[in-house]
Amino acid sequence: MKLLQVPATISKITSMSNRTLRCQVDTQENLSDEELAKIIGNIDKFGWFTFSPDNQIEKENLLDLPSLPKRAEEDKSPAQKLHNTLYVYWKQEGSKGEFETYYRRYMEKRINEIKERLT
Repeated sequence: MKLLQVPATISKITSMSNRTLRCQVDTQENLSDEELAKIIGNIDKFGWFTFSPDNQIEKENLLDLPSLPKRAEEDKSPAQKLHNTLYVYWKQEGSKGEFETYYRRYMEKRINEIKERLT
């Protein structure tokens, strides 16, 4: 697979709560349609980010990259994702009472809604 190389500037870095960084990269003008398509085609994909100021990246320097680790999201079951999402929602709504009580009531309500639809 050919590496995607476009002239760009790292214009903003934000420190995230889970000790990761969010980087904003601004490409230069006049990208070709092919370059635009490659960039857009990689949205939400997990891969390596390589940056080399004032220099071309040589492919032979990238051959020994370790395998990519699984993303944390890939290790979670749908139930764990729902639990975590509900926790964030509970916090945003004012986090009244204990979360586990809120979670159980929420889940019981949804279970009963589904049971009512059963024939």
